[in-house]
Amino acid sequence: MSLTSSLPSVMFWTNPLETAAIFLPTLVALVALVSYSIISVVSTSCLVILLAVSLCKLYTHVMVNLLAKLPADLSSDPLHKVYSFDLTISAETVETIISCFLSNVNDILILLRSLFLLDSLVDSIKFGVLLYFITYIGLMCNLLTIITMAWITLFTFPRLYRDNEMAIDSLVEKMIGQVEEMKSKVTSLVTRSKATPMKNVEKTPEKEE
Repeated sequence: MSLTSSLPSVMFWTNPLETAAIFLPTLVALVALVSYSIISVVSTSCLVILLAVSLCKLYTHVMVNLLAKLPADLSSDPLHKVYSFDLTISAETVETIISCFLSNVNDILILLRSLFLLDSLVDSIKFGVLLYFITYIGLMCNLLTIITMAWITLFTFPRLYRDNEMAIDSLVEKMIGQVEEMKSKVTSLVTRSKATPMKNVEKTPEKEE
């Protein structure tokens, strides 16, 4: 089963206008947040949306009522697809989201407790190495930059993967093989370090009373 089979078609740019309408405004807002406050970005975005809707309404009025070049039908309005959007949120949806969120938070807290209390030495070592590398990532960029890069990747990687699936799968398999090899070496070293003190204790003669 392909890695991208469960992703929505909008991420594959099958309809460039629809994808661009989702991808570009969000990207512009994320880039704007680098230089401006979130209040300014939100208010400006709302003004742009209001202006765009007003222009669409003016276009429809001119083309339908004044010039009569379009039929007096709902499809003549460029925003006719927006009218059918259901923006209401049901109580069941909120309950499902909260339940899923709390379940994930509890799982993460249990995992973090296990990692910090060294329940599994190998996993704790890997966690420490990961945190060490994250400190370098924090020196190079902030969270907003990471979110922006993730948004760009979300709309570029699926199409690139679908067009180059065999080459990417082969590269990923090689990387997984190298990671598993390194993991086995680390596990072997940790096992040896645990076994050595036990052997020394067994060889030490008991003192006579």
